[in-house]
Amino acid sequence: MFIIDQWLLGWVGFSVSTLLLLLLFRRGGRYGLGTLMLLLFFSLGWLRAPSTDTVPDMPQVTAYEAVVLAPPETRAKSFKTEVEVRRGKWNGAWHPMQEKVLLYIDKNAVKPRYGDVLLIRGQPRPVDPPMNPAQFDYRTFLSRKQIYHQHYLKPTEFVLTGQSQGVWYKQWAYSVSEWSDAALRRLVVLDREYAVAKAMVLGLRDEMDSELVQSYAAAGAVHVLSVSGFHIAIFISLLTLLLKKANKSRYGRGFSLVIILLTMWFYAVLTGLSAPVIRSALMFTIFLLAEPFQRKKNKANALFGSALILLALDPLLLYSVSFQLSYAALGGILFIQPTLYQIITGKNWLLDKAWELTTVAIAAQLVTFPIAVYYFYQFPSYFLFANPFVTLLSTAMLPVAIVALTFSWVPFFADVLGWLLTMITWALNKVVVWTDALPFSKLEGLSLSVGEVGLIYGIMALLLGLVYYREIRWGWGALLLSGMLCTLQLRETQHFQHQKLVVVHAVSHQTALSFIQGNNALLLADSAFLKPNGSPFNFFLKNFYAERAIRYVHHNPIGRAMPPIKQLPFGKLIVWQGNRFLLVEQPIRQAMPPVADYIVIRNSAFRTAAHLLTVFGTQKLIFDHSNKHYLLETLQQEAETLGLPWYFIPKKGAFLAFL
Repeated sequence: MFIIDQWLLGWVGFSVSTLLLLLLFRRGGRYGLGTLMLLLFFSLGWLRAPSTDTVPDMPQVTAYEAVVLAPPETRAKSFKTEVEVRRGKWNGAWHPMQEKVLLYIDKNAVKPRYGDVLLIRGQPRPVDPPMNPAQFDYRTFLSRKQIYHQHYLKPTEFVLTGQSQGVWYKQWAYSVSEWSDAALRRLVVLDREYAVAKAMVLGLRDEMDSELVQSYAAAGAVHVLSVSGFHIAIFISLLTLLLKKANKSRYGRGFSLVIILLTMWFYAVLTGLSAPVIRSALMFTIFLLAEPFQRKKNKANALFGSALILLALDPLLLYSVSFQLSYAALGGILFIQPTLYQIITGKNWLLDKAWELTTVAIAAQLVTFPIAVYYFYQFPSYFLFANPFVTLLSTAMLPVAIVALTFSWVPFFADVLGWLLTMITWALNKVVVWTDALPFSKLEGLSLSVGEVGLIYGIMALLLGLVYYREIRWGWGALLLSGMLCTLQLRETQHFQHQKLVVVHAVSHQTALSFIQGNNALLLADSAFLKPNGSPFNFFLKNFYAERAIRYVHHNPIGRAMPPIKQLPFGKLIVWQGNRFLLVEQPIRQAMPPVADYIVIRNSAFRTAAHLLTVFGTQKLIFDHSNKHYLLETLQQEAETLGLPWYFIPKKGAFLAFL
């Protein structure tokens, strides 16, 4: 779906860029021509990109027919998959449709396969926006994949029609991937090791538990869990080494190239043609085909050329975190690692290889850390310690896994390879878990804005120019941007030191309030929410506290009557910074004067608007998620009818009060 401004601006950019491009093409101008080409493709991408700001309306369907677009992922209680709606039923008739929907199918139902045609009863609902500040925006994430609606299905709400409308090459790729998964399950008997092997070899993390993923993130090794250029590079390096003798002749080089390309793309098929593998395989294909076409091998051109092709096909891929991280890491390895590697030279082969692996890790982490901090608010402290071991074990594990899958039908040999694969994966997990167990294994609470990320990359680019061109102007530019970055950081620090606000958070079936002053926060919540390192806290509040520069958090259960909580017959009174917050948990029979600045209704204390009006009059009330859902719907309808200034957190999201 496009909007008018995008059409106009995109068309103007396209026209102007094309005109200037044609004018300068005759006169030359290498850098001017390159800049205008960049503007031209930017304009084309803008035209190609659909809007993600508006949610397209879906007809009020009673049933619809959809095709499964990808193999379902296995979750704790459901199967998750994307479908494309082909037709829907409303007003008693079927109508053609074209809409993507995210399905969550109950695990007790039959698991569909790619290409299956489903007949579904019911109406999909729009994807909810984030209900808390700094919470992951899942709606925007899905909108960049052109998905705006979701639907949870019980076993009785859909049927398989028996038809299949999948694309043949995807059907084949997914079938190979499913066969590989089943073979891997037989080869690796330990659950955790199987989950990691599946993630590394096939790019599927659905079997991994959150704790293990966090351990990989803390060790700076989470990249090995996503099949990417790292894995493709391992295969190419090993194949090049094995085919070294064949490269001495002309026909041998051609034979080696064919073997490498076939192996690389077969591995892409093995992973189900996953997007990260296709990106990496495309980049290496461009690089490897340079010599046969009598072109100079240029890794930078291969990197940017593959990105250009992918973004021309799908401009919204630019917003993909995996796309950003993979290309940033490869860019760092291409442009920064050679310079770092030259700092230390040694004659010992083993030490030289260890230093080479270390510089690869430093270059990749250096370029990706602004993106990682921006999205995940943390940075691994011991990545230099863990990465050489992770890289070594990963390099050994991938070839063993491919050979084991290839010979999985050979009885004794497959068992030996499966045992070897299990031991390598076990060692890899141990290194990661031990690293995570070290004190201060990750720096948490870090936060960067988009502008600060841009300034950091600008500083990196200017410093790289200083190293390459040896001209002082690059250094002055880096110094200027560094001053701007420090100024922004100082202003943010000063602002957060003087902040004072209260937040009533949107937490499912619970109450949670944050009282924030400067870099300190008092968190009042139900006991279940306050569990150390609990997933509810990490999901709802961790990023918000990092973004607001909260350094010290004091946890206090709501049920415990201690300062600043005062117990009342019908609830609790909290006096903080001269403001009174009343938590109402039990019905009140008499009218109450305005004794509080903020009144929070929780635990379904009131059931009718009339009763609330009798007690509180037209005071502003806040209803949180601890109230029954059906009661909130009734009260909200009555409040809208009467024009009452009531705030419903399940509808509007978290309530923020800046004091």
